[in-house]
Amino acid sequence: MNASPEKKEILWGVLLMGLTGLLIGLAVHSPMLMVVAGVLGSVIGGFVGWLGGHRFMLIVCAGAVVGALLGYSSGDRDILIISAGSGAAISGFLGAQIDLFFGKR
Repeated sequence: MNASPEKKEILWGVLLMGLTGLLIGLAVHSPMLMVVAGVLGSVIGGFVGWLGGHRFMLIVCAGAVVGALLGYSSGDRDILIISAGSGAAISGFLGAQIDLFFGKR
């Protein structure tokens, strides 16, 4: 039985945001934070997926990866966390603006 497109978007949201939360806890070396951030990320990701924002989540995750790669080159864990969050925020903002721009046709 195939899942409906709406259910697939919810599952993708839970997977992407839950994994992001787990990776935040892993970067900080805190098992408790891994659980809390993973659960919160899954809840938020499910909600965003329910609203149909899978493309937005992929853009945010790509920005977080680019930011993390740039932060990793500094060699400091704190800079890695800040740059990953900044990359996700900037790409989310740009993704939303680009989506609004192209959606007005």
